[in-house]
Amino acid sequence: MRLILDSLMAVVLAALLAGILLHQRHEQQVQRDIESLRANVRLIQQQVMLQAALERVPRNEYGFPITIDPQWFGDMVPRNPLLGNDRPWMEVAGADEARLTHPLVRTGDHPSTASFWYNPITGTVRARVPHTVSDARTLELYNFVNGCNLPSLFAATDPAPRSGAGLTPAAADRLRAALGADSDLLAAAGR
Repeated sequence: MRLILDSLMAVVLAALLAGILLHQRHEQQVQRDIESLRANVRLIQQQVMLQAALERVPRNEYGFPITIDPQWFGDMVPRNPLLGNDRPWMEVAGADEARLTHPLVRTGDHPSTASFWYNPITGTVRARVPHTVSDARTLELYNFVNGCNLPSLFAATDPAPRSGAGLTPAAADRLRAALGADSDLLAAAGR
């Protein structure tokens, strides 16, 4: 009887250790995916700025590309490993989102929600994230991946971009003219 209990205890301990190792590997993979997504957001943002500077693609009156073409990245199109590839890649903000620097929907909980969001008025790129264990953790993940500091995940309004958030002085002038001289967006950006 003692041999059976000892054997059972050894099996339970082995299973527990295996579970801990699998959990650690999973957490390490999640961290790699988060870092990869953060790098992909920066890569897309850099490509937007490069394409705007090169003036080889159709641009809007603010100087930014009208859309983001996956062909700019060759065979290495940046992906969102936190959401998977079974959804649209990029959503381009419409006229109702012209003043925003963040999408209204910041999580990618629904498969029809795009992995990334691009506002051609401001040249801003954002990645959506999956909803995690809490709204606070999801907000923390969103802020980390996108290099921002939103106070709320579900804010109805959008804070203005930080100074140097992508608008050139000429683009800021055009945006000011389009939105009005008293625009909160430009005032907070220091333009």
